[in-house]
Amino acid sequence: MNRILAATKLDFHSSVSGLRTAVLAFLIPVVIGAAVQNPSITMVFVMVFATYLAGFVFSVQEKNHMDKLYGILPLKKTEMIAGRYLYALIIGIVCILIALVLSVLINVFFRLKFDPFSFWVIFALAFLYYGFAAGVSFPVYLKFSFTKAYVFTMIPIYIVLFVVVLLLKTKGFTDHLGRVIDFFTSNIYLVPVIGIIGGIVFLTASAMISNVIYTRKEF
Repeated sequence: MNRILAATKLDFHSSVSGLRTAVLAFLIPVVIGAAVQNPSITMVFVMVFATYLAGFVFSVQEKNHMDKLYGILPLKKTEMIAGRYLYALIIGIVCILIALVLSVLINVFFRLKFDPFSFWVIFALAFLYYGFAAGVSFPVYLKFSFTKAYVFTMIPIYIVLFVVVLLLKTKGFTDHLGRVIDFFTSNIYLVPVIGIIGGIVFLTASAMISNVIYTRKEF
């Protein structure tokens, strides 16, 4: 466990420049959300930025040829992967909390009408997207390289849009959706819980795939 934490700390140290830039990058979602007076947009954009932030460590690793460093450190490949995904989980949790606070502040500042159900649905979907997007991109980065695979980081957005369009065209989907909304409206506390758990499930499944890819990789 200590070596996994060491791998996570190494990732944070490697990405410190990107983390500092993120502070400025988060101003963009705030400005957009404030301009349209829609806190939900701020929450979504923060988590989109979080995906790129989590993947920044791959760019640093490739640029500085850190694979060789990992090769001489007393770290197993499985421990490096576990550390990398723990890093991603921490980034995700911190960013969703920041998004939560920023959204609340915008809501309070502009005295907007607060809809708890919509708020927590966006919260859940934003974290689900983060888990899904990071889960798709991490194995791709490990299999190829950040430079070659960076263009594919937009794939999760296209997949989500495709699924949404497909579902909307499915007969009877809106009726089923209405019943689902009624259920969660009565059990609103389940919405953020499902979002967090779902995001973690995506990351866990991705970690298993990445572990297979990385353990077979030679340096």
